Amino acid sequence: MKLKLILAGLLAAGAAHAADLPFQPKPTGQAIVINGKTYYKPGAGSGASSFGLSAKRSAGGGAPTLKRGDVLQPARQFEPAKASGVVLVQLAAPQQEAALARDYGLKARYRTQSVVVFDTPPQAELLSLQQRLSADKRVKLAQLELASDKEQAE
Repeated sequence: MKLKLILAGLLAAGAAHAADLPFQPKPTGQAIVINGKTYYKPGAGSGASSFGLSAKRSAGGGAPTLKRGDVLQPARQFEPAKASGVVLVQLAAPQQEAALARDYGLKARYRTQSVVVFDTPPQAELLSLQQRLSADKRVKLAQLELASDKEQAE
């Protein structure tokens, strides 16, 4: 009985630290915080699946950018995520949807009473769009959708 408890404790402790295993490559590149989670954007020329390589920063270490289709490496997962170009917006008032869509060039994909899932324009810079939406008084919450093979949306 004691052996089972000890083994169960070791397995639980091992699972809790699985993300910190020494053989798992540490993500590198430009750190970006999206929806409260840290992701790393690989530098130019490193490839979407080569997260073990150091990313080159733009001159002056410029602000991070995010476009539809960009691949990101989550800090605590092995599976990369991809920027879908979709933004979830909780509106302060449902009647503001049309004006908000017009002002930001968004197209409604799905809606509930106070939440709208918008498609962004293909060329949109998603991080600045999220910041502008979050600062808009008509918006309570704006979150970017990221998709991966492991999970359909984050």
